[in-house]
Amino acid sequence: MNSLSRKLGLGLLGLWSLLSIAINPVFAGECNPLETAALESCQDKKVKASGPRLGMFDVPDSFMFADPSFSGGEGLQDYMEIDDTPIILHTSDEVQCVDEIEVKGTLEQMELEEEKAWVIKVTQFNCL
Repeated sequence: MNSLSRKLGLGLLGLWSLLSIAINPVFAGECNPLETAALESCQDKKVKASGPRLGMFDVPDSFMFADPSFSGGEGLQDYMEIDDTPIILHTSDEVQCVDEIEVKGTLEQMELEEEKAWVIKVTQFNCL
């Protein structure tokens, strides 16, 4: 009897493990919180990130080519840093945060000149 209950328990544990592996990728659409190590795996997904704002003189010059107004689009551009990686923020509203910012949006990668840049299309932001 003891052997039977042990086999049943191990079988249920194995089944639960297989189901959790199969189901989790379906629901893993968000990357919270976003870290530099996870940028590649979070591309084209919804992200939540926080970090210090960067000034326009603290980012590569090529970042100006990503500005929506520069390319005839709508919106504003700002910058933040995640770990040591500068991130471009595309927003519909002006960011009034002094130091730290938290954003939610979609992470994309953009080719600028010969560099790649990370862009978050911001849907919501908060000052920290």
